[in-house]
Amino acid sequence: MISQKDHSSPHGGLSARDRIVRSLCLLFLVSGVGILALTIVYLFIESGFGEGFLHRILDCFTGEWRPLATPPKLGMAHAWVSTAMVTGIALAISFPIGIGIGLFTSEIAPLIIRRLLTPALELLAGIPAVVYGFFGAVTLVRWFENAFQLSSGETLLGAGIVLSVMMLPFIASTSGEAFRAVFREYRESVLSLGVDQFTMLRRVILVRAFPGLIAAAALGLARGLGETLAVLMLSGNTTAFPESVLSRGQPITALLATEIGETAVGSDKYHMLFTGALFLMLLVLLLNLAISVLKRKIYTGLYAN
Repeated sequence: MISQKDHSSPHGGLSARDRIVRSLCLLFLVSGVGILALTIVYLFIESGFGEGFLHRILDCFTGEWRPLATPPKLGMAHAWVSTAMVTGIALAISFPIGIGIGLFTSEIAPLIIRRLLTPALELLAGIPAVVYGFFGAVTLVRWFENAFQLSSGETLLGAGIVLSVMMLPFIASTSGEAFRAVFREYRESVLSLGVDQFTMLRRVILVRAFPGLIAAAALGLARGLGETLAVLMLSGNTTAFPESVLSRGQPITALLATEIGETAVGSDKYHMLFTGALFLMLLVLLLNLAISVLKRKIYTGLYAN
């Protein structure tokens, strides 16, 4: 018998190279988590955490934004409502379309079409936000102005439509991966029972891929909540409280982008802007945490049955 040299290490069966790679991966993980924690701490500090912080939290979600009034009014209610309307419109449009594209590219589409659609979605995700905003400004803004007899075609609906296009590749690619994973696991066994493809898609694939579809919706929603430039160009950027989807508005990201550069460091306005940024970041983090918990519960329920 020819003996082979054992390159493994007595420390957990890992070689020196494996331990180096594991240490580097751990370092990268700790660095990422540390940067996230430091960002949250920095936002807490700059939001004036301490005296008057609870009052700023209340003003962050109520009142109107009139920093030049006497005394100044620093309420952000209009910004949060505008953000909810724009992202809600975008998600309502992009989510069903993205699921349809993901389902089509994962199983239904011929191979040649699948090879064309996949890089097209990747290209769509790589287009700069300013290009989307410019395209919406020269098309949707003019159309809304003429179609609805508006003084300005900049509306929350137009911003939501353009934002849905920006969210679409993320939702489509993530849902496509979820569908492909389920197809590989269940396709042959289900079809061997004589079930037609439509029934398989409706009764098996959609049910089993549901956690992945939730992740796709969360990814698209996080993308929409953080978008700034396109919604700034199309929403109208006004501090008036929006009354409908055809109203002009100012999402929270647009408010932060336009006001922070003209604000004195350490002023009440400065602290209020950082309070809004803090709660926007906490909202995205809580959203991802809730989606992770929901996915885990759904997976547990599916595989328990």
